[in-house]
Amino acid sequence: MIILCLFVLAFSHLSCSKISGLVEVLKFGSSVLRGPEDVPRVAEAVARRLGEGARPVVVVSAMGDTTDYLLGLAKRVSKRPKGRELDMLLTAGERTSMALVAMALEELGVRAASFTGSQVGIITDTNFGRARIREVRLYRIREAVEEGVVPVVAGFQGVSVSKDVTTLGRGGSDLTAVALGVAFGGVPVRFYKGTGAVLT
Repeated sequence: MIILCLFVLAFSHLSCSKISGLVEVLKFGSSVLRGPEDVPRVAEAVARRLGEGARPVVVVSAMGDTTDYLLGLAKRVSKRPKGRELDMLLTAGERTSMALVAMALEELGVRAASFTGSQVGIITDTNFGRARIREVRLYRIREAVEEGVVPVVAGFQGVSVSKDVTTLGRGGSDLTAVALGVAFGGVPVRFYKGTGAVLT
């Protein structure tokens, strides 16, 4: 498992929270979350950071090949699915992951709550499948951190200025993690990858 720690300095147009100190964003990708059997290990990694004094904000990708599976479903029923409906479908993978990780954290005695991109205020343009983030408002996630609850955020998604669900394209979950790091004031972002080594 690789941990790549980034101190976020980009995306200066995003609003920043004044929550202090020990907040960090932990991003778990599909190489770590290959299936439900990996969810408890992810929860344990988050709980360890919490025990070490961090205030983690978790971002998750869809498990394993879930996104490809969902794309396959779309192709079975439509030759040219509309972007709006395809984005609505594809975000189900990350929403599944966020809920399962939150459940696993609660099982460990860690207070946790799952949030979609729209629930945390990731506002995008209207380009389905490759939306660009315009603003991160931290709607409910700020309050969760302040109350000692670990937020588990679905990566890869936001909500457009027209109030439609959007996806951020390839690498979208990583982009979600970086954007949240900026919005919290430039806090560290750690990317967990399933390769066996640790790089900080």
